[in-house]
Amino acid sequence: MVIRQLLRDAPCNRLDAEVLLAHVLGISREKLLFYFNDTISATQAEAFSSLAQKRAAGCPVAQLIGEREFYSLSFFVTKDTLTPRPDTETLVEWAISRAEGCRVLDLCCGTGCIGISVAKNAAVSALTLADISTPALAVAAKNAKRHHVVANLAALDILKEPITGTFDMILSNPPYIETAVIPTLAPDVRLYEPHIALDGGADGLLFYPAIIEKAYVALSPRGLLGLEIGYTQAEAVEALMMPFFGEISVLFDLSGNPRAVVGRKSE
Repeated sequence: MVIRQLLRDAPCNRLDAEVLLAHVLGISREKLLFYFNDTISATQAEAFSSLAQKRAAGCPVAQLIGEREFYSLSFFVTKDTLTPRPDTETLVEWAISRAEGCRVLDLCCGTGCIGISVAKNAAVSALTLADISTPALAVAAKNAKRHHVVANLAALDILKEPITGTFDMILSNPPYIETAVIPTLAPDVRLYEPHIALDGGADGLLFYPAIIEKAYVALSPRGLLGLEIGYTQAEAVEALMMPFFGEISVLFDLSGNPRAVVGRKSE
């Protein structure tokens, strides 16, 4: 089967088809462009067709190929983890510039993309990856090993348990979507991503008071807290942080939307 024809007849969009076919062939999408007139085996064509059909049915590309690029690193992704998104790089950029020598906790870590990206780009003294989900922690451990990052793993239900240990920087992308909004999300999110990592309660703010209060206890003097937020939540999260943190500021993503609230532990 000729590559050009396979891509033309794919049931999903062209970009997704190219990513999926490149995955089947074990080459980069950029390299695939040089082989449009080449033929592939029937086995490879069948594997591609199966993936393309699943993508057309709504399954995210990242889950189909098992990985997603984030901050120029490739992270393993499964049905038990949120797919890393470029918006989260806003928080990572802020953290990297301040993480030198820090003991860092990535809370609600999922794939571990936040903490691992920080540790790869700043000389942190220690990294801990924490999540309520045991399967997600297993994925985070694989990602840490993949990128040669030493990380402690911690099972933690932040709504019920304290943060154990002392840290200089705590970062988190907690669930922050309102419960009533989840049924309206795009199918590739609603049907395939773990609701435990999406559902932030009735107002989307369920996790923030617990994280802020427990982070205050676990942070060293003048320690830093960085929280990803939904784009409408900046004012509410700032208000929750004010009794515990100073130097509070809002970080904006590349689309100009509020994407994180950060602050320093008050004396």
